[in-house]
Amino acid sequence: MSSLIVFFEEPFLLRALLAGVLLSMILGYFGLHVVRRRIVFVDLALAQISAVGVAAAVFTEGDPLLYALLFTFAGASLFALGNGEGRIPREAVMGIVYVVASAVAILVVAHVPHGEAEVLKVLFGDILAVGSEQIRVMAAVFAAVALLHLGCRKPLARLTDREGREGGRGWNLLFYLSLGLVIAVAIRTGGVLLVFSYLVIPAVASLLFAREMLWGLVLVWGVGLLGTVGGLMLSYRADLPTGASIVGMLGSLLACLALARIIARYFGWRRD
Repeated sequence: MSSLIVFFEEPFLLRALLAGVLLSMILGYFGLHVVRRRIVFVDLALAQISAVGVAAAVFTEGDPLLYALLFTFAGASLFALGNGEGRIPREAVMGIVYVVASAVAILVVAHVPHGEAEVLKVLFGDILAVGSEQIRVMAAVFAAVALLHLGCRKPLARLTDREGREGGRGWNLLFYLSLGLVIAVAIRTGGVLLVFSYLVIPAVASLLFAREMLWGLVLVWGVGLLGTVGGLMLSYRADLPTGASIVGMLGSLLACLALARIIARYFGWRRD
C-alpha cells in the first residue's frame, strides 16, 4: 500500500499513471483486433507515417499534431484499401511502408535545425513529462473512439473474426482511421516502443487464455494496468527509463502467463 501512496505524493507520477491507464485501455482493445487480424506491424507503420507528418510540420513550420493526424489518416486509408486477399501479404506492405516512411522522415529533417529532436520526441515520447492538458485531450479523443466502436462493435467484431479478409470496405476504413487517430495521439505521449507494447503484449497474453472478446478485454486491461503500475514503480525506485521499464514489466507478465499456460496444459488443467 505504501508503494501506491507515492503516486499521490508525486504529481508527475500520478499524471504518468493516468496516461498509462488511458493508453493501456484503448490500445489494449485495439490490440485484440490487431493481433487477431494478423496486422501487428500496423502500429509501427502508422507511427512512422505520423513521424513523417511531424517532420513535414517542422519543415513548413506548421502544427505538428495536425500534420501527424493528416499523414496518419492518409496511411490508414491506404491500409484500409487492401483486404488481405491479394498475393502480397499485408505484413509485407506494412513493413515496406515503415521502412520508406522512416527514410522520408530522416530526409525531410536532415537540414532543419532541431528537426531531428522533434521527430525523436514523437518516436520515443516521455510519459513522465505528460501534462494535465495532454491527458484531457487523450481522454476526450479515446472516449469518443471508444463510444464509436461500442456502437459499431458487431460489424467490427465480424470483420476481425474473418481477419479483415471479408466485409464492407467502409467498416475496414472506419477501423483503420480510428486506429490511426488513436496512434497519432498516443505516440506523442508514450512513443512508438511503448505504444506498440501496449497494443500487442497484453493482447497476446489474453489470447493465451481467453477466446471471447469480453474476457479478452478483462485480461488485456488487467495486464496493462499491472504492467503500468509495476513499470512506473520500478522506474521510480531504481531510477530506470520509464518507457523501457513498463515494456519490460509487460514482457515479464506475458512470460509468466505463458509459463502458467504450459504448466496448466502439462497437468491437464487446460486442454485447448
